[in-house]
Amino acid sequence: MKRKLFWSLLVAASLTFASLSPALAMDTATYKKVANNTIKTVLSGSVSDVDALIADQKKLIAIGVKGCQEYAKKAPKHAKLMKLVIANADNMTNMTLDEIEPAWHDGEFVNENGIDFDAIDHFSPALSHMDAVLHPATAIIALRDYKSSGDSDLLEQVKDELSEVLKHIEHVN
Repeated sequence: MKRKLFWSLLVAASLTFASLSPALAMDTATYKKVANNTIKTVLSGSVSDVDALIADQKKLIAIGVKGCQEYAKKAPKHAKLMKLVIANADNMTNMTLDEIEPAWHDGEFVNENGIDFDAIDHFSPALSHMDAVLHPATAIIALRDYKSSGDSDLLEQVKDELSEVLKHIEHVN
C-alpha cells in the first residue's frame, strides 16, 4: 500500500513539475509566424498601426531572449555572448540605426566585451540566437523612425531585418 502511494505521488509530482517547467526549445514556430506577418504587413505598404508592429517585435525579442537563455545552458562556450545579448536586449531598442549597426551587427560591442565576434560563424547557432534578438530590435528602431518620418525605406529595412533573421532561425535548435 505504501509503495503504491509512493509511486502515485511520484507520478503526480513529475507531471506537475513537467507542466510548470519551460519548453526545452525556442518557440521557432511562433517566431516565424510573427516575423512573416510583420513582413507581409510592411510589404503591403499600408501600415496603419505601427505600435502593434512594434509590440510584435517585442514578442520576437522575448522569444529570442528565451532562446539565448536556453542556448547558454546548452553551449557553455557561448554563454558569455548569450548573457551579453540578454543583458542588452532592451538597450538595443533604444539605440539609433547608426549606433546599432556597428555595435551589434558588425560586432564592435561584442568585441569590446571580450568576445571575438569574427571567430563565430555567421550562421552558427550562437550568432543565430543573438540575431533572434538583434534583428527585431533593429526593426523596432526602424519602425519608430518610420512612425515619425513616414519614410517608406524604413519599412524596407524592417522587411530585410526580419527576412534575414528567418534564415538564422533555421540554425537555432
